[in-house]
Amino acid sequence: MQVLRIFIVHLLSALSAAVVYVLCIDYDGYIPYFLISVILFIFYLIFAAPVQYFLNRNPKRFSLKYLLIYIFFSFLVWLIFAVTTDPKTTIDFLMGYEIYLFGISFALIFWVWDSVFLQNKAKIAAK
Repeated sequence: MQVLRIFIVHLLSALSAAVVYVLCIDYDGYIPYFLISVILFIFYLIFAAPVQYFLNRNPKRFSLKYLLIYIFFSFLVWLIFAVTTDPKTTIDFLMGYEIYLFGISFALIFWVWDSVFLQNKAKIAAK
């Protein structure tokens, strides 16, 4: 049951983050939305799952500390993405507002879904 809730958190986070991304970048159509959702789902599984596993050892709903940790790792992933895709323009990428908008919003989205589905002490203690 825990694995299903983790999957739901990652899926809802990817779909929600894709909506934010598509609205900010102004893509048209369903194909970019679907592709971006899949890519974000993979990124959430690779990068957010270990952090989520570590934080779920001591669950706290809507913890500001957890949000700050998620924001830190979100910025780290965006920085890795910027360096690997085009290392020559990393400074230009860091000067734009997009990295901050997406870094904070994607972490906030993941934090909300994680707090709703996984950070519940009463349900975890009952199992």
